[in-house]
Amino acid sequence: MRVFSNKFSVFSLLIVVAAVLIGCNPKEPIEYSLSDMQGLWKNANGTYMRFTTDAADSLKTGYLWGYEWDEGDGTEERDLFEPDMKYGNSWFIYSLEGEKWYQTNTMSIGSGLIPETYVITTLNKSMFEYYKEGYKNEKQTYTKQ
Repeated sequence: MRVFSNKFSVFSLLIVVAAVLIGCNPKEPIEYSLSDMQGLWKNANGTYMRFTTDAADSLKTGYLWGYEWDEGDGTEERDLFEPDMKYGNSWFIYSLEGEKWYQTNTMSIGSGLIPETYVITTLNKSMFEYYKEGYKNEKQTYTKQ
């Protein structure tokens, strides 16, 4: 009887260990494409966001630049690449690592650089959805223009 009890205990322990290992299996990291992110996007409120490529950056700073504006401001897409356009409010530097989108906002007054981190939930050729990490997890949704 004791032999059966020890075998049963070892078998039970193996099942518990296997269940824990399967349950603790980390999820695969998500890798989004930078080329899908680049371009012009618009949300339901009419706010546009443009992610440029390094080649489109007229100042050749080596950073990937983006710009956010509202049509009501009178800013048009062609204004983004004017040679005398000063980077400042509404401009940001960005990078993409896995499912994280890192944005550093630039301020024209002072030398302010404000870093922010976003978590991307959807990014493909037509839809971009994300939320600001640590801030209410309210999703923002944009469609490609």
